[in-house]
Amino acid sequence: NDAHEFSGSTLLLGAILFAFQIYGDFSGYSDIAIGTAKLFGFEFKQNFAFPYFSQNIAEFWRRWHISLTTWFRDYIYIPLGGSRVSKAKAFRNIFIVFMVSGLWHGANWTFIAWAILHFLYYIPTLFFKKNKRYLNQTSKNPMLANVKAKFNMLTTFVIVTFAWIFFRAASIKDAFAYIDGIFS
Repeated sequence: NDAHEFSGSTLLLGAILFAFQIYGDFSGYSDIAIGTAKLFGFEFKQNFAFPYFSQNIAEFWRRWHISLTTWFRDYIYIPLGGSRVSKAKAFRNIFIVFMVSGLWHGANWTFIAWAILHFLYYIPTLFFKKNKRYLNQTSKNPMLANVKAKFNMLTTFVIVTFAWIFFRAASIKDAFAYIDGIFS
């Protein structure tokens, strides 16, 4: 459908609902596989750990499709040197992982755009080292820490949802028309 046939609020709602649809699809399929395997005596780890409650993009990727992201980490990122290399090489390594992830999902420019967006989202976490699990993001005032955590979760959800527009679109042109429709 032509995105301009719908109001901006309807398109925005559609993008938000797609975020939950894709989570429900992937997480649901994973849960079915985990449950079926359990019937045969196999134990598999949880594959999604409430990714939309993540406070930054690095945390999102530690919680989203854990089996696939772990595979990318173990077989692509670490062999390339991971983050124990120069910043430029660490950026390159993350870029390669996201490009492979984009192509994994489909040979379409929309998946490349989705991958590039996630790479761009990831750069600040590498630059400021905020992707470390041990960093405590609390302040001395628990109320302010709670507000900051909620703001970070909302921000992460918004940028991930924006990238899902490209993931879902049939073409780059359709993705930009959808985004244009949201803001017009």
